[in-house]
Amino acid sequence: MAAAGAAMAVAVGAGTVGYLQLAGDEGCTGDPVRLTVVSSPDQFPVLNRLADQWTATRPDVDGRCVAATVRSMPASAVAATIGPGWDERRDGPRPDVWAPDFSAWLTLAAARQDAATVLPTAAPQSLASSPTVIAMQRPMAEALGWPREELGWSGLLGAFSGGKTWAQYGHPEWGPLQIGMVDPTKSGAGLVAALTILDPNNDQTMSNEELFGGLSLSQLTTINAADPAELMRRFSETGGNNPLPAAFPVLERELAQYAANKPRVPLVPVYPREGIGYADYPYAILRAEWVDDTRRRAAADLLTFLQSSDGRRAYQAAGFRDPGHAVGGATLLATDHGFRASLTAPSRGLTAEGLTQLLGTWTVLQRPNNALLLLDTSGSMNDSVPGTNQSRLQLIQRAAIAGSGLLNNQTTVGLWTFSIDQTPTTDYRELVPPGLASEAVGGVPRRQAIAGAVQGLKAGGGTGLYDTIYAAYLRMQQAWQPNAQNVLVVMTDGKNEDENGLSLAQLTAQLKRAARADRPLPVIGIACGPQADANALGEVSKVTGGRTFVARDDVSAVQQIVLAFAGRIG
Repeated sequence: MAAAGAAMAVAVGAGTVGYLQLAGDEGCTGDPVRLTVVSSPDQFPVLNRLADQWTATRPDVDGRCVAATVRSMPASAVAATIGPGWDERRDGPRPDVWAPDFSAWLTLAAARQDAATVLPTAAPQSLASSPTVIAMQRPMAEALGWPREELGWSGLLGAFSGGKTWAQYGHPEWGPLQIGMVDPTKSGAGLVAALTILDPNNDQTMSNEELFGGLSLSQLTTINAADPAELMRRFSETGGNNPLPAAFPVLERELAQYAANKPRVPLVPVYPREGIGYADYPYAILRAEWVDDTRRRAAADLLTFLQSSDGRRAYQAAGFRDPGHAVGGATLLATDHGFRASLTAPSRGLTAEGLTQLLGTWTVLQRPNNALLLLDTSGSMNDSVPGTNQSRLQLIQRAAIAGSGLLNNQTTVGLWTFSIDQTPTTDYRELVPPGLASEAVGGVPRRQAIAGAVQGLKAGGGTGLYDTIYAAYLRMQQAWQPNAQNVLVVMTDGKNEDENGLSLAQLTAQLKRAARADRPLPVIGIACGPQADANALGEVSKVTGGRTFVARDDVSAVQQIVLAFAGRIG
């Protein structure tokens, strides 16, 4: 019997489906067994086309017709739902093969016990590869020394730390550095960028110093997107009404396709010197109960076809490298656009534990904060810090200035100073009203306003600690924000000296009564110098779910401020 076939494209669930349906094939009998492949969106066009070609060869398993259906679905969505409980009404036909862009998604999914039961135990074979790069506007990359200089995320953030702008690099007209960031919980390129920034030495752990790099990125990030394609569309649109980032993470092949269209804004690839995370396009044949022997054998046959010379050429024509990272026939990766045939930077490894920890930290760094900073300006702050040439007030000033400079753009922050009788009725005084750190107050960004106010502080009077903490706690309860980390940070060098105010026992009792389980508000105490009453601060922190740190110098004080805002209070 002659074969009769028709190509179809059908939208199903969250993705697009394409397949070539064959009927009446002389070489096999019965309705085709459908092999369902769920693909990452970026490789869907080439994988779908190759699956159609394979189906057109009339493959069979023991005389039974088989055909491939390829669906496009974001890898992050598959990682969150794959398992025995896959809901076909919500997620579409359950997959026999999962072909994400990064093996990291398999690693993250396997952390769920139910998902681990359906994922392969051995590392899947790779269909292609593409390194994650930093896309930069060409003139800006060249201003930083590209391609002569090796650049990376750490160097980029360091070059613009402390309020530096493009003026330091000969281009004041460009203003401050603007970075675009993509969501690492949804994008593999964003995931690799976040891990590179938080763990530049690739030891799968994150030090406090590396945490500061993540905070620096959050300050410089002015444009957020779900994936690189969303950012690249900004560059492709005419008119230029949307702000364009100077740099953002992207897969090399995505950037190659952009460059091939001769865009009005040229973008070049920067291969991070810290190491390269590759999209390795694994082909994972599932161990699920619905993947019977016929489907497993059909999936293996399709894999052989995809890895054939025809399959390799199709991937390379779309800008992918081969699984060994060789360019081969990928003509889109032209050297005149800055692409490199040979990559010398090391590959970045990923573990389940490292991914989980670093993604959790990234989420904390990016979430909104709502904070009030209380600074002690009592007379004892004029005393010298042993072993240094600075007073305690200078220690706190330097710490507070540096710490406020590291607040992310989603932080709402205000500043109080305290000592006895700051006003006729209170031991505290508001210096900077609360608001977003990036917003203007008094004509300057709030970060700068806080730094300026702190710089002008003078010490005098006794320490009105307990009344100030209680008043600030009540104020923060009124200003409590959902979906944010709400925190009260107290920096002091001494002990409470207001004999007419609350005692420690009264304060802790009042805080217990005022605390609300549905509105957590930890007090973070930073005890500066040997005379600070760290024990009293510790009791206050304990009843509010916070923590007290002891800072003997300005460096550790800066770290504790930053760690408090970053959520490391446990």
